[in-house]
Amino acid sequence: MLDELGIRAVLLDLDGVLYVGDQMIEGADTAIKQLRARRMPLAGLTNTTTQSRRMIADKLNGLGIELPQGALFTPAALAVQRLGKRSARLFIRDALLEDFSDVHEDNEHPEAIVMGDIGGEGYPPEILREIFLHLMDGAELLALHKNRFWQKPDGLHLDLGSFVAAIEYASGRQAAILGKPSIDFFHGVCSALNVEPEQALMIGDDIESDTLGAHHAGLKTCLVHSGKYRREFAESIMQNNDFLPDMQLNSIAGLSSHI
Repeated sequence: MLDELGIRAVLLDLDGVLYVGDQMIEGADTAIKQLRARRMPLAGLTNTTTQSRRMIADKLNGLGIELPQGALFTPAALAVQRLGKRSARLFIRDALLEDFSDVHEDNEHPEAIVMGDIGGEGYPPEILREIFLHLMDGAELLALHKNRFWQKPDGLHLDLGSFVAAIEYASGRQAAILGKPSIDFFHGVCSALNVEPEQALMIGDDIESDTLGAHHAGLKTCLVHSGKYRREFAESIMQNNDFLPDMQLNSIAGLSSHI
């Protein structure tokens, strides 16, 4: 199947495709080993803003999944690049600070706001108001992603996108979205792997950020029915966007029969 689609590289979402929480999805390690045996260039794409790239690489290694740090692509790197020498107020977890070590932080008069995961159940009203006031004073809003919801071991939870949308509505300003489904994000990964977008397959459990986003960027797509996948929601997005993934699998384990 991969040969029939002309696939020369595989891009994989991580959370929901290779693991959920600290539990590897059955068959994920085998699928990665089979792809590596075919010398298929691989990249892990994640909108996760709870851990640094180093920590994600350590987690994958601990699960027995062969994806080194150099093969991982996160929104944090794009955020640092976009900020340049501008000052920023960072709304991120402490674990992610090492990826922003070169950024000049200014909590009083920042030129930009970076919104990521801050833990708990998300952004309380007082922090949303602080961000709102900074934007009304002229700061740019950078969102590390805009996912609606995510899968944790105890079920679905609101994700960053819900709070970004609230700020956009209140301020009348649009956030720059740095992770999936940004076309620039997908094209940057393809460039790093030295393939054209149409030669890459994106595998994800998020119908919007992973597969529809990759489709808009010109990649082939595979939707897995694991992680945050919910049939009715996925079918609604596909119908409303006149879109069908090139492949659908119950989980990453099913990829073995297509390699």
